[in-house]
Amino acid sequence: MNGFYWIASYPKSGNTWVRLFLEALLAGTLDINRLKRAGGHAAVRAEFDRLLDIPSSDLTDDEITNARPCLYQIEANAATRPMFRKAHDAWHLTPAGKPLFPPELTLGAVYLVRDPRDVTVSLAHHLAQDIDQAITRMNDPTAVMEHAKLRMQSQLPQRLLTWQQHVQSWLNAPIPVLLVKYEDLLADPITRFSEIADFLKLTVTPEQIAAAVQTVQFDRLHDLEAINGFAEKPPNAKQFFRRGIAGGWQDTLSTAQIEQIETHHAEMMRELGYLSLG
Repeated sequence: MNGFYWIASYPKSGNTWVRLFLEALLAGTLDINRLKRAGGHAAVRAEFDRLLDIPSSDLTDDEITNARPCLYQIEANAATRPMFRKAHDAWHLTPAGKPLFPPELTLGAVYLVRDPRDVTVSLAHHLAQDIDQAITRMNDPTAVMEHAKLRMQSQLPQRLLTWQQHVQSWLNAPIPVLLVKYEDLLADPITRFSEIADFLKLTVTPEQIAAAVQTVQFDRLHDLEAINGFAEKPPNAKQFFRRGIAGGWQDTLSTAQIEQIETHHAEMMRELGYLSLG
């Protein structure tokens, strides 16, 4: 069956790491700036314009969102094998009332989640903003990446919701979802990446898994970016592959910032084990 596997996450939660692993696993090699098997993005403006033959620059955010399920239908009709697509959108209905990611075209979703305190720090660096701005964005139920009329970005507008709402939206989606914690990938990459490969129904050997994991070690990705750059790095960010650790928020966030994050996202943080139940 052809269709989509969505590699979904709130920004800065491990999405790119998983896609690079899949590229190394499926292609047997890795050029971080040319992903042939796992480099697709669900919100590429150029593909929208080309396949729908509609200039997205003439449309509102709502009109673009309403048309995106048609884009995925066209891609699925032409596909000869399952497709992997990066997605930062929350799982939601379009303004026209249809699922943005049509369940009938969906094979499943790998949903990456990360401690929102770490996400805040990483997001601030990614967007070249201060911590408080990142916290405000993560607490905003109207948050959207790449508003169509602000600048003609390479990506289409993507509705994020709050961090907690984003996570809940994918966990409640009417499709098969594999939840993967970023922290678990760091602690036991062989086991967790193997689970991802199994979920995606990939026919691979343990040796291939181990080789791909070795290829995408964070230090190696950091060095590759230093040598060749990384096409997905925002222009204002100093680097994309920055630290790649868990718990870095503890030496960065103030007590007030920690309290604000934990207050806004407490329910989901407890459900995922990022806060104690006490």
